[in-house]
Amino acid sequence: MEKSITRNILIKIIAMTLPFLFFVCALEIFLRFFGPEYHKFNYCSYEYYSNPRGYHLPIRKEGNKIVYGLDYRESRKGYRLPDHKFDQPDKNNRIVSEILVIGDSFTYGRGVKYEDIYTTRLSEMLKINGYRTTVKNCGVVGADVGDVTKVLSSEMLQKTYPVVVYGFVLDDFGRSLKVKGSDFIDINNEGNRWSTLRNISKIANLIIHYIEKKRLSKETTKAYIEAFKGKNAEVGIQLIDDINRKIKQRGGKLVIMLFPLLYKFDNYPFMEIHEKIASVCAKNNIPMLDLLPVYSAYKYKDLWANPTDQHPNEIAHKVAAVCLYNFLVERKLIIHKI
Repeated sequence: MEKSITRNILIKIIAMTLPFLFFVCALEIFLRFFGPEYHKFNYCSYEYYSNPRGYHLPIRKEGNKIVYGLDYRESRKGYRLPDHKFDQPDKNNRIVSEILVIGDSFTYGRGVKYEDIYTTRLSEMLKINGYRTTVKNCGVVGADVGDVTKVLSSEMLQKTYPVVVYGFVLDDFGRSLKVKGSDFIDINNEGNRWSTLRNISKIANLIIHYIEKKRLSKETTKAYIEAFKGKNAEVGIQLIDDINRKIKQRGGKLVIMLFPLLYKFDNYPFMEIHEKIASVCAKNNIPMLDLLPVYSAYKYKDLWANPTDQHPNEIAHKVAAVCLYNFLVERKLIIHKI
């Protein structure tokens, strides 16, 4: 009797468990063929393991997989140079003035070809429209506001610039909080090397990925916002004041072009920072161009250099160049026409 009862219980357990196990197996198989891809990314060398827009160039192979990227050329100071050595400025176009552009990797042009950087496009637009003004790109990868100040001081020892454009990015004040995680693009994203379970199961990978994504989003947002508070903000604002004063002393004009983070335009979490920067600019009579309104017309991921690289792509750079050109012309900050 007892054996019969035990057997009936086991049959019921099996009957209830089998459909669930079948569903899990079916889902696992489905995700292996149709689930979201976990993109790899080498942050140090800027190599991409996907090329969905066909924009980047094949640079090598890892087994059967093609690795994509760009052939960056730069000066000893870390400034971006033309992709080809034979790309030389047109000497027949007599230059009267030069615009200096300072900033970090957004201005350097990480993830985009030299001809697509907003500074290169701006220089071409000035030439086409008859201005005897060229553009010098002194963007440096990884530069914060302190590094930008040093770049400015170095460049102004050699030459006077009537207009200096600072391509300001929200992490230029640094991040006061450390953000870590296996899915954090800016650190690794080279695979699931910290989790055996994620490597074995696509279901586990999907669940943990979305939990991790939500956590990282919250922590990253907090890190950026905290960087614009307290002593850290005071130091950053003082450095902007120093930059503005140095340029004014040499008879020039500072323009700040504010790049938003390319993230959640429909519910943008960093509006408070934009307002603070606008307030600082207004107080110091610094013309400011905020790119958030025009970028908001796009899906933010459509402006990424790559699914694993949130630097602005060639579309975002073109938009920035057009906006900056119109801004400089409307404010009469460039006047030297042929």
